[in-house]
Amino acid sequence: MVNPYLDGNFAPVLEERTDDRELEVTGVIPPDLEGRLLRNGPNPVSTPSDPADYHWFSGDGMIHAISLAGGKATGYRNRWVRTRALANKVATVPPKGPSEAIDGPANTHVIRHAGTTMALVESGFPHALSPDLDRARIHDFASTLSSPMTAHPKVDPATGELVFFGYDPFGPPFLRYHVVDAAGQLTRTEDIDIPRATMIHDFGVTATRAVFLDQPVVFDMDLAVQGRPLPFRWIPEAGSRVGVMPRSGGNDDMRWISMDPSYVFHIVNAFDDGDNTVLDVVRYDAVFETDPGEAISRCAPSLHRWTVDPAANRVREEMLDDTPVEFPRIDPAVAGTRHRYAYVASEGGDPEHPTFEGLIKYDLGRDEATRFDPGPDRSPGEPVFVRAADGTGEDEGWVLSVVFDASRGASDLVILDATSFAGPPVATVHLPARVPFGFHGSWIPSDPPAASS
Repeated sequence: MVNPYLDGNFAPVLEERTDDRELEVTGVIPPDLEGRLLRNGPNPVSTPSDPADYHWFSGDGMIHAISLAGGKATGYRNRWVRTRALANKVATVPPKGPSEAIDGPANTHVIRHAGTTMALVESGFPHALSPDLDRARIHDFASTLSSPMTAHPKVDPATGELVFFGYDPFGPPFLRYHVVDAAGQLTRTEDIDIPRATMIHDFGVTATRAVFLDQPVVFDMDLAVQGRPLPFRWIPEAGSRVGVMPRSGGNDDMRWISMDPSYVFHIVNAFDDGDNTVLDVVRYDAVFETDPGEAISRCAPSLHRWTVDPAANRVREEMLDDTPVEFPRIDPAVAGTRHRYAYVASEGGDPEHPTFEGLIKYDLGRDEATRFDPGPDRSPGEPVFVRAADGTGEDEGWVLSVVFDASRGASDLVILDATSFAGPPVATVHLPARVPFGFHGSWIPSDPPAASS
């Protein structure tokens, strides 16, 4: 059996490229897109000795950077994240930083906060990247972070705070909550009591609350000792629950509410609704009930709304759409408040050969879905929303997605007008290389020019 995560556009690319030249474009790039799209994903530096043991989540991290300026596509480059593990495999300079820090594969997300660009993975510390991506250092927030950081931190658009958590399989505590201020200083760490080490991939942050998911994907020390790439098991009898606490609170303020077993990798957004808390999530019935060389789950994920009702001591679940989807994004300007729109990649194929067929824009105010079809032999990745320079409405901006074009064995950057989501694209940047299916990315705007004195 072929490992689906080493086949097709999941297969790794084996070279680093630097194309600092103008790239071919079909259409017109919006002139207010000045910056770089950075996309992170697993890309093993060498073929696993036993492909059956390889899992998509465990590959070495690789950053892909697409630069836009002056209405042109000015370059593309890709670099493996310079982790210690990478340095042990190939001749790269290992990251600077504390020797006791866990560095992990840094393969899940890439963000920028307080002037620092960070490659993230939930099993290790952040890696701060140089502008050319050629160097890295382990970023522990001036020695104030002592355990792994999630790959899904949340930025409060009102305060500029970076709010995040980290789970630690070798606790207790197995879970910690952190706040970093707009200047990049870690100002709070709170230990959160949970009974066991569970895989917590994402969480919710509203204007006033933090929401944690304690679900039945449980760390298994026996699998870790065996060297399995992901030492977790699906154990539904461990139960599922949602925990809500004030953002200014701690463990003593946590309210846990039980619910039926399921798993959520990604929360679209969370917001306050009076005493209730609402989360839009991509929900799986079960995950990790398969072997490492197989797909993540035998069931398809779909969009749900969870309303956490502390007065009734329950979580009300509502399916919003039964289409298989993943990698949800919103306009960052409405994070933590009630959102109207969400953008997702729609899944296709079958569980043994997963792929992505198109993109969907959900209008949750009107209960409508608009689909973008990239065309035959084309498969998109995560949609990243960028507010237009003069945009005031929640969907006034651009949606960027890296699309694999099987007909030419390379990828494109597709730019959609979010208000005309079905297309055609306003611009398609034809990249000089293939970008394998990955996880998450960020639009990093260029620094404004310095004011003249």
